[in-house]
Amino acid sequence: MQLFDTALGNWMGLGSSLCVFAEKCGSALAIEHNGDLYSCDHYVYPRYKLGNVMNQSLGAMLNSPAQIKFGNDKFDTLPKFCRECEVRFACNGECLKHRFIQTPDGEDGLNYLCAAYKKFFSHIDPHMKTMARLLQNNRAPSDIMGLLAQK
Repeated sequence: MQLFDTALGNWMGLGSSLCVFAEKCGSALAIEHNGDLYSCDHYVYPRYKLGNVMNQSLGAMLNSPAQIKFGNDKFDTLPKFCRECEVRFACNGECLKHRFIQTPDGEDGLNYLCAAYKKFFSHIDPHMKTMARLLQNNRAPSDIMGLLAQK
């Protein structure tokens, strides 16, 4: 359900409620039992340690240059293949941690699930557009079921 809800947000131009499909990341921090704060729960490594809440404010670490760069890197490092993709608005290259294969042109940084995401998002496109229109007309997106049953 979360995947469809997240997709609908992207189809409506509202952005993703799930970090992996957001255009930028950096707001899903990870905090350890000792107060150490990391850029992301997928990046709990020394390189991504922002500091410790016992020594620094959470706000200062969240707004630090290192964290801002971490968040911007998600969009800034997208391969050309992704930037030109018809479903980039829905996928946004997914999580940086999963970008470890090459594009068909040999550029590094393609998500290993790219082909599946492209197929999935292309498949749900007409239904997401219908649900977005329903919402814009103050109707429930679930009304799509009745519309599909009529076909």
